[in-house]
Amino acid sequence: MRYFLLLSFSLILSLLTPERTLSNERRFGYTYESSVLPAGARELELWNTDRRGREYLYHRLDQRIEFEFGVSNNLMSAFYLNTTTRTNDSNNELAGGGKSSSIEVSISNEWKYKLMDRVADPVGFSFYGEATLGTDNIELETKVIFDKQFQQLLWAADITGEYEALTDIVKGTETVSKELKIKPGIALAYIAKNGLGAGIELRNDNILIAGSLKHSSVFVGPTLSYSSEQIWFTLTFMPQVHSFKGGTT
Repeated sequence: MRYFLLLSFSLILSLLTPERTLSNERRFGYTYESSVLPAGARELELWNTDRRGREYLYHRLDQRIEFEFGVSNNLMSAFYLNTTTRTNDSNNELAGGGKSSSIEVSISNEWKYKLMDRVADPVGFSFYGEATLGTDNIELETKVIFDKQFQQLLWAADITGEYEALTDIVKGTETVSKELKIKPGIALAYIAKNGLGAGIELRNDNILIAGSLKHSSVFVGPTLSYSSEQIWFTLTFMPQVHSFKGGTT
């Protein structure tokens, strides 16, 4: 099982530069929305993703510090510092055999361009691109994002394509593995007038290696959120409910 916690610290920035700091809330943990920060606005976010619950001892913690800023009224960018810690403890070959721990560090740059607004237009529509450079990996990610808000009801959907090249050194031998990930998702939330929100998300994660599907799993879970003008947070709990191939991803 895994959960996803996003906690924004834009309130801290607002104390320093109140005239230029706004929050660009997200109502879902995994599913992206089409909205962007206005030109000149800034936001700081902390992300934490905890993953566990396999048939052997497995714990992975992903953490991200993200600084977002509005380039224009329809374009925003962001820089991230990412860390990932993993712990396996099993003789199961899926865990690599025996106990192992690792720490990974990487940096990312994101760009998001909004073409249509989810309130003013028939549907919200944005393109998203992200590049990540790590100590042993390179990732390129793109998303197509759709959403629509009907008064207090918000619907969102996206599809993610991600390419990752990972370098691994085992017994002095260096190998490079390449993965293609396809992740469609959909979400629905009700947003109350006091800023509280509640909804549900569904995602299908697929991993292809050398053109062959190795993993395909479905995750579903509830999401809770709160947003004000200067601060927001979102909490999502998203267990795997079905695996088409390859078990937990």
